[in-house]
Amino acid sequence: MADGRLKNSIRNTVFGIACRLITIFFPFVIRTVIIKKIGMDYAGLNGLFSSVLMMLSISELGFGSALVYSMYKPIAEADDKKVCALLNFYKKVYRIVGCVILGLGLVILPFVRSFINGEVPADINVYVLYLVFLLNTVIGYFAFAYKSALLTASQRVDISSRITIFVNLSMYAAQLTVLCLLKNYMAYVILSPVFTVITNLVVSFVVDKMYPQYKCRGSIEKSELKEIYKNVFALIGEKVGATVLLSTDTIVISAALGLTAVACYNNYYMIISAVRSLVMVIFDSIRPSVGNSMVTESLEKNYRDFNKISSLFVWISGFCSISMMCLFQPFMRIWVGEEYLLSTATVIMFGVYFFGWKMLDVLVLYRDAAGMWWYGKSRPYVVSILNILGDILLVHFFGLDGVVFATLFTSVCMSYPWLLGILFKQYFKGKPWDYLKRLALQCVIVVAAGLITYFLCYRIVVGYSFVKFLIRTVICVVVPNLIFMFTIGRNRDVHELISKLTKGHM
Repeated sequence: MADGRLKNSIRNTVFGIACRLITIFFPFVIRTVIIKKIGMDYAGLNGLFSSVLMMLSISELGFGSALVYSMYKPIAEADDKKVCALLNFYKKVYRIVGCVILGLGLVILPFVRSFINGEVPADINVYVLYLVFLLNTVIGYFAFAYKSALLTASQRVDISSRITIFVNLSMYAAQLTVLCLLKNYMAYVILSPVFTVITNLVVSFVVDKMYPQYKCRGSIEKSELKEIYKNVFALIGEKVGATVLLSTDTIVISAALGLTAVACYNNYYMIISAVRSLVMVIFDSIRPSVGNSMVTESLEKNYRDFNKISSLFVWISGFCSISMMCLFQPFMRIWVGEEYLLSTATVIMFGVYFFGWKMLDVLVLYRDAAGMWWYGKSRPYVVSILNILGDILLVHFFGLDGVVFATLFTSVCMSYPWLLGILFKQYFKGKPWDYLKRLALQCVIVVAAGLITYFLCYRIVVGYSFVKFLIRTVICVVVPNLIFMFTIGRNRDVHELISKLTKGHM
């Protein structure tokens, strides 16, 4: 069982990383082409409407996470009847959700122009553009997207990754051709829903071939349905919280500062999201294994694994955050130019935000695997309300810096201790002081490594050029990782985790 979990995790990680690299590199190239050939405002429109539609996706309400969690046990026990009933329920829910999102999206349609402060490119009809984005969001709910839950619950995320790689490469090639030859933004946008349908059709075909025993039939018992609804009710808040933190910043910036400010913000946030998506490959790959372990292994074993994973992600997140703080500004100078740089304070906040975000993800990983969404259900609402108020208030006094600070404070400084307390009280049945002492010491190491790396980058490698950027990159790769290797890496938990992964045991 343990060897199977490790094999699935490694396979999921390999294909997940390949998939993420492709979905990072090509969108970056496409965004560069948009900025250089069409204009920064078009890049701002992309970010704005993506955020608006993300807000509408709140309607999914967490059914996906709740259903995947419900499938872990029946799949492990080969209870095909229950899996079929869950899949049938999931199908019905997704179609209802699709209708709700479509309805809400049409209600918002008359007001989309008010989300933009200033002028819109003359060749763009914002209402038509919004409808295309809406179609791309909705169509997946009707085109077999629910079947992907089987791949996740069966620890075969690698299959989804392979399909995404194949279809996305075709889509990116088509989009780049349209942008370079026609310089037509609308034609570029229309390609997205077309390939969304293709992706879901391919996933459906592959799942039907792999799992012919699973069909949408049967119904869930009332007791199980009650448990699912309970989890969904708790997950509503999580869905709202995550969406507010990711979407309202862009909408507030657009309404207060305009499309160019949105584009500048999204230039940085695109890099943060790219790095996060790479790190999330590891989370997504081990998530089914952690869920399986929490069903089959002892509490002591899971607590040891939690400490190992947490320490490892201090290393990973620390390295990523330090690299962002040292490389963001020189990279942006080379990529988009001096006039589109954000302040140094914003860059530092982005780095701190990323580190805190990743450490919060470790807690969320175990919270989700344990299905403990009910506890702390008020947290997302409190955080979301404070984040919206903070964005609206601070953007008028401090501009874009105020929006970033509001998100950093609410999402990390408030959410982390709240969620940590829930996890230790409800699952680990103890106080988190030992864990916090270890984490505090590791954070001190990260700060020290960051200061040393920053000093070497900006005091020794003076000036800005592509060659100097490469030298700084080498410093960021070597210096913090050497420091972490001889500090965090010597920790027994991290050393044991790396050793087991290397030997092929879990």
